[in-house]
Amino acid sequence: MREQPSSDESRSSEVRVPPAVFGVVALALIVRLVQLSSAMGSPLTYQPGPDEDYYRRFGEAVAAAQGGAYSPEFTFMDPAYGYILGALFKLVGPNLFVVYILQVLLDTATACGILTIGRLLGRPRAGLLGALVYGLTSTAVMFCTTLLKEVWVTAFLTWWVVGALTLIKSERKWAWLLFGVYCGLGVGLRSTLIVLGLTALLLPMLGGRSTPAGVGVAGAVGTGGSVSPVAANRALPVLLTFIGIGVGLLPWSLRNDHAYGSLSPLPHNGGIVLQQIYNAQNPRAELWLAPFVSYMHPSEIWRGYAAEAERRAGGRTLSPQEVDHYWHEEAMTFIEQHPGDVFGDIVRKGLTGWLSSTELANNRSDIEEKMFSPVLAWLPTPAAWLLGMGLAGLIWLALEDRRWLIVAAPIALSWFTIAVFFAESRFRFHAASMLALCSGIWIDRLLQGFRKKAKTHVTAFAIAAAVIVTVSLLLGARNPPMPVRWDRIVWGYINMHKIAEAQSLAERVAKEQPDNGPIFEALGYTAVIHHRYDVAAQAFQRAVELRPQSHVAHYNLARAYLALGDHKRAAEEAAVAARLYPSPDYQALLSQLQTGS
Repeated sequence: MREQPSSDESRSSEVRVPPAVFGVVALALIVRLVQLSSAMGSPLTYQPGPDEDYYRRFGEAVAAAQGGAYSPEFTFMDPAYGYILGALFKLVGPNLFVVYILQVLLDTATACGILTIGRLLGRPRAGLLGALVYGLTSTAVMFCTTLLKEVWVTAFLTWWVVGALTLIKSERKWAWLLFGVYCGLGVGLRSTLIVLGLTALLLPMLGGRSTPAGVGVAGAVGTGGSVSPVAANRALPVLLTFIGIGVGLLPWSLRNDHAYGSLSPLPHNGGIVLQQIYNAQNPRAELWLAPFVSYMHPSEIWRGYAAEAERRAGGRTLSPQEVDHYWHEEAMTFIEQHPGDVFGDIVRKGLTGWLSSTELANNRSDIEEKMFSPVLAWLPTPAAWLLGMGLAGLIWLALEDRRWLIVAAPIALSWFTIAVFFAESRFRFHAASMLALCSGIWIDRLLQGFRKKAKTHVTAFAIAAAVIVTVSLLLGARNPPMPVRWDRIVWGYINMHKIAEAQSLAERVAKEQPDNGPIFEALGYTAVIHHRYDVAAQAFQRAVELRPQSHVAHYNLARAYLALGDHKRAAEEAAVAARLYPSPDYQALLSQLQTGS
């Protein structure tokens, strides 16, 4: 197996690396800073997606330090990002610009991590090319300016690979303990990262110095039943890693124990997430909104599932663990009754969801972001070409270096998340840094092949990349492009106090999309700002007809009727809003209308 390039290649690469490294890192940073400038003037920044709003409020609860961060709402999602935001908000207030600056620097450091991995693999030029590819990957640039943890997860995965590659060649056994702590802490960032903790326990098997010098195969067996030097040399790193993982998981376990009496380091959303995906009403196991949930928002999902579980339990109050256990049992029952369908869904999502060039957006959409960012509009959507070069480069690495398994681990985890859970593009992004690295390997090996006139390898791996790109594009062609969520843009303009732009856009979209309920809610709101309550009432009435579960629309309709002096209809709508969501504002309005005060 080939693990090191020739000495001539290494020397020639090292001569060119210093200025090239500076140029690549500087380019990655500049591109992200330009994107930050665009994002601060984009309406999408001022109307956060569901998870963004969740983590913003989570961070504010942490910064307030009054126990709000322990509420069931904020123990539903992975907590680490909420605490990161809370620490920043405590220092500088809820300043998104500071968060984005930090994430720009973090993502630039991820490019540096790719450079480091290239050097550890003995392929500095490939690492340089991979860092350049990642620096110009549009999804990486986009996620820097969102209140989402994606750049944090990708950074974690990148430096996990750096740590793993370093440790398997290191004689410092106690470093495995720190690596284990790192793995455990990462679980607070995303629960599925616990798989990497388990993977870390296998890393000593890849160590290049597992057999001491002078000990042959026969000598490693030992005599009299004693433990072999090889086994002992591997057992200590495994034990230290295991202990470290336990230490790293401890903060999340203690937090959950304080919040709701569970020592599990995982949030209480596993059963709910499984039931969202695997149930009779969701035949394709895709992103799905239950009829008892009003909005695709983590807080609303938790509240809706908790209320429905309690309703089915005869009105008995359930703890967060009991709610999650109930939905876990519901999901497992469905899985046991439909194993073929579930397996087919996993295979389909693993192929079409992960390989498809089509974007599967949730909180942020590349299509929408390009409308307000010259940087993103210029950069190509990466799915097909990054997958093509990256997977072909990974195959090439696998033929030459047994350490390819470490590089492949984040890619496999990304695939697993999409195949088993939600097929969203942000989960595919978690593999972006390693796909970029492998793209650098692919480009570097092609250049070497051309120079050495090794036509067989060049042709084979060029064809491999072309086939993957073609498959990705063909799968993507079968799926319609993501529709633009115009209501988010309209509400963004409203939050920017650009009411004229918001109203003009909403009126245009309402004519083109007469069944777009959120747009009519926005139209009603702009009418209220102009004190046109009759127009507002008509817009809100249309909104509740289109979305009867929208408690916000019912509440705003009640306020419009109140402004028009129609107390009877206002009370009816306020009652509906309060029934759908027990907000103190809704209850206060309903009490005011019922008492006539």
